[in-house]
Amino acid sequence: MPHPTDTGVDSPTGEPWGRRLWVALALVALVTACLDSYGISKWPMADDEVPSLVEMGLHHVDGDAFSVPAFQIERLPKALPVWYAVQSRAIALLPQNEMGFRIPSLIFAILTSALVFLLAARWRGLWFAAAVAIVLNGSQLFVLLSQIDRFYSMPLLLLTLALAAMCAPRGGALMLVATGLFAVLSVLSHNVTVAVFVLAFLAACPAYVLGRVPLTLPLRSGVAALLSVLLYVFYLRPLVSGWASTGNPTPVLVSFAAETGIPVLALALFGCWLALVRRNQEGFMLWWTLMFAGSLCCFQLAPISWNPRYFVFFLPPLWILAAYAMEFIARRVGYRTVGAAWYGCVIVLMLPTLLSHYQDGGRHDYRQAAAVLVTYDRQDQPILSDDAETISYYLPADLRQRLHVRTKVKEFPRSEFFLVCRSNAWMALPEVPHRHMDLLAEIYRRRYDQFSHILRVYRVEAAEIEPLQTSALGDKSFR
Repeated sequence: MPHPTDTGVDSPTGEPWGRRLWVALALVALVTACLDSYGISKWPMADDEVPSLVEMGLHHVDGDAFSVPAFQIERLPKALPVWYAVQSRAIALLPQNEMGFRIPSLIFAILTSALVFLLAARWRGLWFAAAVAIVLNGSQLFVLLSQIDRFYSMPLLLLTLALAAMCAPRGGALMLVATGLFAVLSVLSHNVTVAVFVLAFLAACPAYVLGRVPLTLPLRSGVAALLSVLLYVFYLRPLVSGWASTGNPTPVLVSFAAETGIPVLALALFGCWLALVRRNQEGFMLWWTLMFAGSLCCFQLAPISWNPRYFVFFLPPLWILAAYAMEFIARRVGYRTVGAAWYGCVIVLMLPTLLSHYQDGGRHDYRQAAAVLVTYDRQDQPILSDDAETISYYLPADLRQRLHVRTKVKEFPRSEFFLVCRSNAWMALPEVPHRHMDLLAEIYRRRYDQFSHILRVYRVEAAEIEPLQTSALGDKSFR
């Protein structure tokens, strides 16, 4: 993705086609496959993998066991027809287990990493491409979503193809058509990508006015933005109106910083500064900087509840800018041994979060919680659970019939019941007024970062008096 204004004497040149590029590409694909596939067959179901199976007709869960309104189960495949069509056909050819459900996402993630490396190498050389590969494949969020049976890896690949078509130095009308096609496929694989294409166009306009990018960029990004908005207004909006989300209690910018990682975020901010001050040498970097700044504004101002996993679609500008900062420092120290040592330092700084992911797969262990319920179940006790749809995958049929979403319950059962609560290390312990709670299990693996995935299973004694109203729990009552 070169630009004619990149004419500085120390501006990197792209890696030519040849054996060295192909060997490096194969190595990156191999490392990506190892990082993304580790543990893929042993992690329990994440909190949105079971809904994917239900929406594809591969698993049945009663409406009472869904955290969101049941109508969303029918609407989602219509809103994301491209992903559901590809995913359902792919997993039909694979074993019907956790690993088989996740293999398509893994393949799309490997292709995304390889494509980004190849584009980066052709644009600015192998040192820049290596930096991009480090920040992308060292991202805990990217690795996590590579192992989840949900609409993340495939739309990220399509989004990457759309951004590459926007930036292509040649192609004329063909690249215009390719940009529009990949944009439509991206939006019909994940609707949040609409915002990315709008931001790309809004960032391209001032970058072109300042003479930093060619006219093809605002034209192509404008086509992507226009098609995305039209799709949303005339097709998607009726489907997603009234949509409910489980929400995110953490302030959105704090959540974004946590998911991104402070080292990579700091490098990206340094890359933004470089793009602004080196105005005669860096053309497209200003565009990436404006997209990154626009993303932060979008997180703060958009009237939606940001699921932290949605951030992955806004990370390409951050990855590019962080890699730009890494490569800039490596060039200043002369590449070779010192430059490689600098890249090694960045890897070390990213390791705690990545290794933490490999401790627990970045998810709560509902498989073990279900085993606890099976062990202690003696009679027809109701079961209240966060992410009830997830634990239902591991419960036998008789226990699934007694399963309810905790947040939808207005009044606790008067009889003895089980309570399955997810939390992190900082959340207060749950309470049931005037009832004794027997902790049956506390399930978690110690991580090295700020995240934790703690799951507690309680047996709550029967009530001796009329239970108090607990409106904070939701709208369903037990009589």
